[in-house]
Formats: sequence, structure tokens, C-alpha cells
Amino acid sequence: MVGFLESMLLVIVVYILFMLIFYKNMMDMESISAYECGFDPNSYTRMYFSYRFFLIAILFIIFDVEISLMLPVPFLMESEMSLWMFFYFMFILVMGLLYEYWCGSLDWLEVYN
Repeated sequence: MVGFLESMLLVIVVYILFMLIFYKNMMDMESISAYECGFDPNSYTRMYFSYRFFLIAILFIIFDVEISLMLPVPFLMESEMSLWMFFYFMFILVMGLLYEYWCGSLDWLEVYN
């Protein structure tokens, strides 16, 4: 219980120090704007996005999930068969990446044109 109280006290002290030192320097229209994504919030909202932008986002999510599936592999290596299964999984992953590159999905220069 003592550790919890000490950590709560530390959080409160750091928050108060932040408010006293840095908060007044951050008060401008850009930092308190509701949209801090690089777009003007008062402009026309029907902006054109290339489909490649969404394709790259989906590819990132897919590869992120596949990487998270590879994290427990060192703990599950109990036999030679599991090693071959891992290599098979990596082969499928690399072949998918090469196919996406071959199709032009990873051409970064054309994404924002």
C-alpha cells in the first residue's frame, strides 16, 4: 500500500510541476485545436485520398499481426518440426511481401500523388 501512495504522490507532483512550468507556454491556437493531424480543421472536408494510402495501412496491420504471432516462437521451439513450421510461416510472409512489392503496393513515391 505504501508503494501505491508513493506512486500516486509522484504522479500528482509531476502533474502540478507540468502545469506550473510548461502549460502556459503551450497555450496557442494550434496546440489547443481539436485536430492536430496536419490538416486545417476549418477547410473543405472532402479531401481526396489515394487508395494506396489505405492499402499501406492495411498492409501495416497485417504485418504487425504476423510479427506478433512470431514473438512466442522461441518459447515454443521444442522439436525440429516446430522449427520447420516457423520457416514455412516465414516463407509465406516473405512471399506475400515480395508479391506486394511486385504489384507496386509498396511504391512509396506514388502514395501521396
